Amino acid sequence: MQNGLIKAVQDYVDRGVPARSVPIDWDGQRYWIKISLTCQRNIWHKVQDIFAGLTRIELLRSTVSASGQQGLDEEAARLERVAKRGVLVPKVIARQPGWLLLSDIGPCVFDEVQKRDDKEPLLIRAIESLALLHQKGGWHGTGQLRDMVLSPDGEVGFIDFEEGVGEAMGREAAQARDVLRFLVSVVRFDDGSGQLLTRLLTAYRAQAPKTVWPHIRHVMRFIGILAVILNPFRKKLGRDVRESLLVYNALKPIVRQP
Repeated sequence: MQNGLIKAVQDYVDRGVPARSVPIDWDGQRYWIKISLTCQRNIWHKVQDIFAGLTRIELLRSTVSASGQQGLDEEAARLERVAKRGVLVPKVIARQPGWLLLSDIGPCVFDEVQKRDDKEPLLIRAIESLALLHQKGGWHGTGQLRDMVLSPDGEVGFIDFEEGVGEAMGREAAQARDVLRFLVSVVRFDDGSGQLLTRLLTAYRAQAPKTVWPHIRHVMRFIGILAVILNPFRKKLGRDVRESLLVYNALKPIVRQP
C-alpha cells in the first residue's frame, strides 16, 4: 500500500498542487500533502528584525519559513521532535523531493469551536494543550486555533510547524509568542468584556512554565503607552485594534501577578 500511496501523491504533485497543504484520500484514510515553498523573506522582514533589535523584544523577530527542500526537512524534524515530547502532531508518513505526506489527526479546532453553542470548554482544552506543550519544553510557532486540531478521542493536537520560530528566538520567547497569538485568534469569541480571555489565561497559567511571563511583560510595557492613547477611542476604532486592546487589557492583571 505504501508504494501505491507514494505513487498517487507523486502523480498529484506532478499535476500541480493548488495550495501549500492539500488533503488526499487513500484506501479509506485521509492524509495531507505539503509541498515546498519559494523564498518568503523580503525587505519588510529585515525591517521587522531591526525593530525587534531596537526594542529588545525577542519575540517580535521575523520567523519566515525556509524555502525549498530545506523548509520541508526542517518542518519534518520539528514534527518528529515535538512528537517525542508526547504531544499530538501529524506523523510523517513519507518524505520525497518537493513534498511531505502527513497523517490526518482531526478537524480544525477553530471550525469545531464555531459549531458549538458553548465554546468555552473546547477553548479551555486548547489553551491547556498549549500549556502542556510549553511545560514539556516545546512551542508551536503560531499558537493559533486554525493550527490546532481535535482528535477523535478529544485530544487537542498541533499542525503546521513551518515557521523557523526556534531559529529566530529562544524557547521562552517562542512560548510567549504562542500565548499572544492564541489570544488574538480567540478574541472574537469574547463578548467584549475580556472575561473569557481572563479565564483562558488563568487556565494556561495554572499549568504552564512561569518563564513566558517576563517576555509578555516586556511587550506589555512597550505597547502600554499606545494602549493608553487608544483606549478612550476603542469604540470608534477598527475591529483589529479593538480586539488587540481587549487582549492587552485582559493580560494586564495576569502579568502583574508574581
